[in-house]
Amino acid sequence: MSSSRMTTIEHQNRPDARAFTGTGARRSDIQGLRAVAVIFVVLYHAGLPLPAGFAGVDVFFVISGFVITGQIQRLRDGGRFSFPVFYARRVRRLLPAMVVMLLVVVLLSLLFQSPLDAQPATASTALAAVLLVGNLQILGTSGGYFAAAAETNPLLHVWSLSVEEQFYLVFPLLLVVVWKLAGPQRRILALTLISAASFALSVWWSFADGRIGGHPAADLAFYTAPTRVWEFGAGAVLAVWVTSWRTASARSPRWAPTALGAAGLVTLLVLNLTVDRATPWPGPAALLPVLATVLLILAGTVGPNPVTRLLASTLLRVTGDLSYSIYLWHWPMIVFAAVLWPDPPPAVTLAAVLVSLLLAVLSYRYVEQPLRHGRIALPRVYLGGAVSAAVVVLIAVTAPAAGAQGIPDAAGYAQQRDLPTYGREKNCLIHDRAYDASELTRCTDVVPSAKGWVMLAGDSHADALSTGLIGADRRLGLSTQYATGASCVFSRTAAANHEFDCAALASDQLDRAVSGDDPPSLVVVSSWALHRYRNDQTWPEPLRPALEELTQEGIPVLYVMDVPSFATEAMHEQGVCRGGLANWICGRSESGVLSYQGAARDAEFATVSRMPGVAVYDPWSRFCDGTMCSPLVDGRLAYYDYSHLNRIGSASLSTDLESVIAGILKP
Repeated sequence: MSSSRMTTIEHQNRPDARAFTGTGARRSDIQGLRAVAVIFVVLYHAGLPLPAGFAGVDVFFVISGFVITGQIQRLRDGGRFSFPVFYARRVRRLLPAMVVMLLVVVLLSLLFQSPLDAQPATASTALAAVLLVGNLQILGTSGGYFAAAAETNPLLHVWSLSVEEQFYLVFPLLLVVVWKLAGPQRRILALTLISAASFALSVWWSFADGRIGGHPAADLAFYTAPTRVWEFGAGAVLAVWVTSWRTASARSPRWAPTALGAAGLVTLLVLNLTVDRATPWPGPAALLPVLATVLLILAGTVGPNPVTRLLASTLLRVTGDLSYSIYLWHWPMIVFAAVLWPDPPPAVTLAAVLVSLLLAVLSYRYVEQPLRHGRIALPRVYLGGAVSAAVVVLIAVTAPAAGAQGIPDAAGYAQQRDLPTYGREKNCLIHDRAYDASELTRCTDVVPSAKGWVMLAGDSHADALSTGLIGADRRLGLSTQYATGASCVFSRTAAANHEFDCAALASDQLDRAVSGDDPPSLVVVSSWALHRYRNDQTWPEPLRPALEELTQEGIPVLYVMDVPSFATEAMHEQGVCRGGLANWICGRSESGVLSYQGAARDAEFATVSRMPGVAVYDPWSRFCDGTMCSPLVDGRLAYYDYSHLNRIGSASLSTDLESVIAGILKP
């Protein structure tokens, strides 16, 4: 290889322009297929009725496997393949536009996201993205792809870029090993076996209920590269097969290309008729977008056909050229629109998508294209990549501190927010392990010479009372049993969550209350009413059997109404203090809170207040004054997210709880 080829990165044979077909011819239909993939993703994220739109990412993965394998094979056959040149091309192709997007998003985060929660999450995701581990960082901090915490992260979409970059790092090395095998059939067999192993792991983890390394197995299946290798592998196997069958168009029947293309389109239709966010992914259902992509690529490989001509049309081809930039910009704009307009109407989301398209065009024209096509010395490519990554690292590390320092009291609020309730501190809010009956004994605050004991029952919103309740009980000379279950209804028939059996916890509590020799003096119950009512408007009727079981045994019940929630799960907000340097605010108008929580409060009070033997305590006035609702108590932050009290908030209810309990238990 000449010295010029060793030291410069040239435009020729770039993988996104020339997919391997056996001749190296340009494949405009593959650019059109990229367009289909990005349209799927954007429409899904915009909330339009495309239930399987998230599978557009799987289409991208198959395309990448096909294109990269074909490119490497073609260059290797010509004696021109070089690992340094290959990786430099990847740096030039992916890094510049991503760095610009990351820097803009971190800046917008400083301006519009809270330094208490969303802003540090965005900065840490930017840092991980430039280090090629964004998928792992999101897995560890945001949970499942469809979880509320994930959907509020403007950099959630970088998980797939990290998976693809990890593929680019490892796959060429794997191909070198595979190419040592004699003949294309053994190469295909080796790639197929690797893909099959990845697919088996994907299916296993997608349906597993347990945890692996502290993470739900299903989340690992979604985010990690080993469970996605088979999708890249499907494209790679196709590329090797095409190479070994150069006369495909001559051998195949004339109707074959059209039939393959039509089958690919039908498979995409079936995908959106059968798959949605509730489908375990990427389990067996992920075969649909993978198969559709293989069929559509193969159709264009075998010969001319109407489907391939449609994909190669000017509009789709141009959209495919822009697909990387569109993918980079669409999700941040949608999330920031939701930050500025909580629970945004469709028009706002559409405007955000249009803004992202404009940014994508600018990024493509002034960042992607100039840096991809010039002749740049190889060392400068790597130096430029390192400097760009270092800039993102520096900004990502310093941004959270700058955001907190730029807002009065924000740094103090950040420390106060994380003060755990007594139940959380003692690990008695059960949410990440199997429940055991011994929890009830372990999670009991024992008062010497106690006059009786109080049972706390419910979910994480019941746990939010634990500090205040235990303080009140101690002053009254009462012990407190305070085991609670995250996302658990207090019912013998409660549905299990992914962590443990909620019904077992509730049944053990009820058995101890009504069947033992030492019944509780009082049972205190609370639940996240807003969340449950929005998902089931019969709430709180599911509580009635447990409450009646207690009161029929003469055990008094105190039902504690839910505290104000400063957002809903649909609002793309995870904190009670919203905004950044440009729009910081703690709290919300009471009318605004009641606009989404009022119906749940009314239903909650109407049910429990009419039940004999059930008293009701409503802490609402501690946080709302008729005009505004504030998450602050005596100038200190009383919440740790938008709906849960922290230790400060819980303790602020202690005096009220003491008075109410004393009134219920008075002789």
